[in-house]
Amino acid sequence: MLDHLEKLEEIFRELSRGRHLSAADGDLFAALEKHPSDYQAVFKKLGFDLVSDARGFYYFFGSRSTANSVKRLALFLYILIDWLADKGEGITAALAGKSFNVDQLPHLASERYRGYLGHVGISTPADIAETLRAMENFGFLVQGSDGTFRLLPPAHRLVDACVAAGLETETESTEELS
Repeated sequence: MLDHLEKLEEIFRELSRGRHLSAADGDLFAALEKHPSDYQAVFKKLGFDLVSDARGFYYFFGSRSTANSVKRLALFLYILIDWLADKGEGITAALAGKSFNVDQLPHLASERYRGYLGHVGISTPADIAETLRAMENFGFLVQGSDGTFRLLPPAHRLVDACVAAGLETETESTEELS
């Protein structure tokens, strides 16, 4: 009955730990692409809501493993985007897979960014490396062996979290002014 759902166990294992599956995940993503509604039905019966994002990735909605890390990961990405904007670069290239050198990241280079990161427990290069590993584990980026990384389509979810946080802050500020 479920024989046509290739790699079902592997897909479930990855998604249930909070990973976002995209084309970078090869066979797992290809299997999902063949029968997305069948996978959604099976996972729904198990109590999981499989989301097929139009930007080219799949994830379980409300995954606790991702939710616990979202602030840290979203802040990391927010700083990267802010830094690119300050340099006059758009985020489109970053989200389209531009390569970044870990040694050239701005995160610990400025007092302002260090202050932001301190609120989520990031203060050392080791913390940055751990954050990058977490982002890779969740499928938001891929790291190269040469000290570089590039963002994958699921990073859009972190951008969404940044935008949502910005809107919440903006709304709170507006309400305080009223």
